[in-house]
Parts: sequence; structure tokens; C-alpha cells
Amino acid sequence: MEFRLLYEGELLPSGGSNKRAKEKHAIRQRFHPQLRRLWYISRSLRQLAINTGTALLGNENAVLPRNEAEWVEFGISMIGKKWSREDYQFVPLVTSALALRCSLDILLLRPEEDRLVFQQGDIDGQVKTVFDALRIPANLAETGGKGPEDDESPFFCLLEDDHLISEVRVNAEQLLLLPNERQIKANDCFAVIHVKLSHKVPGAFDQYFS
Repeated sequence: MEFRLLYEGELLPSGGSNKRAKEKHAIRQRFHPQLRRLWYISRSLRQLAINTGTALLGNENAVLPRNEAEWVEFGISMIGKKWSREDYQFVPLVTSALALRCSLDILLLRPEEDRLVFQQGDIDGQVKTVFDALRIPANLAETGGKGPEDDESPFFCLLEDDHLISEVRVNAEQLLLLPNERQIKANDCFAVIHVKLSHKVPGAFDQYFS
């Protein structure tokens, strides 16, 4: 399975004591609706939601779904309950249970003039910010203390943990202007994240991620 996630806006580097929790969560919120749409338009992920929901049904006291659309909703809600933290119910795509190989090919368009690069910071720090924005936050502190908004229940993320990223390639190029902007700012960035998912070994989930 392959798809691309897009981000445009401010991208500040993080590392060491500079956690940038609020800024990372703002980026996480940009990825959320893209990943939510992926789950609903991908036939493979719809089936994964149905199968996972069935497996997690257990003794759940709920009215059983009557059609495919309701089964997809039910499956996603069950995944959200499994990954509930604080007030959030998360739906990660890449988890240790699925044993997926997750490869990221990241294109960062950013200002490269000397006067702006000095203010913007290092590429490694910016990539660290992206990695953290792609994963489930460990606690409310990692959202900047912010709870879910109206359309964030459940909240869709790419990764259970960024340690599940198996391969990364980063290419940085010149950003002229962000769309709909008239001036460039030091921390402006347009990021295209090409995600490739595959199973590490042949198994039951190959049908979803081949």
C-alpha cells in the first residue's frame, strides 16, 4: 500500500529539551482528516476495520451492524476504544501487532536563502517534528494539553510509535512560496510524505498491505 500525506505551514525543529508539543499536535491535526479519508476510501482498510472490529467484539454490549458501512464504523470505533488515551480514541494504521514495514520518502520544500536558513534551524530537527506528529501522543502533555475537537473522535494517526518506521529518505529543496501566500517566512514548509507499507514476512495481513 502506498499513499501521500501533505502538510503546509510552519515547521519548527525539535530535539533535546525543546519538545514543541503544541506545534507537533497542530501538524498531527492536519494529518488526521487525510488518514481518516484513507480508511474510508481504501477497500483494504475498510475490510481491515471490519475484521478487526469483529475480532475485538468480545462481550461488547452493542447493537450489531446491519450492513458494510455500519460494520466499518463499528470496527473503527472498536479500534479507537482499544487505543483510548486521556480523552482521545486513536486509530493508528501502523502498529506492532500488524508487524508492518513502514517506509517514508519525505520531500521538504523550505526557504533556502542564507538569512532564512539560519533562523529556521536544521533539517534533522524538522524531520523529528514530523515523526512525532505522525505518531500517537503518549499523554495529554504531548498534545499541548489540548483535548479532541468535535471531528476528532476517533483521531486517526499513521503510527503507534515512530520506532516502527523502518526506512527514511529525506530530500530538501527550495520553497518559493506557500500556496495562497504572498511572502515567505523562515519556518514555512511544504512537505510531501510518501508512505509505503508492506508486511515484514508473509502472513495474514498481506492482503491489506501488498
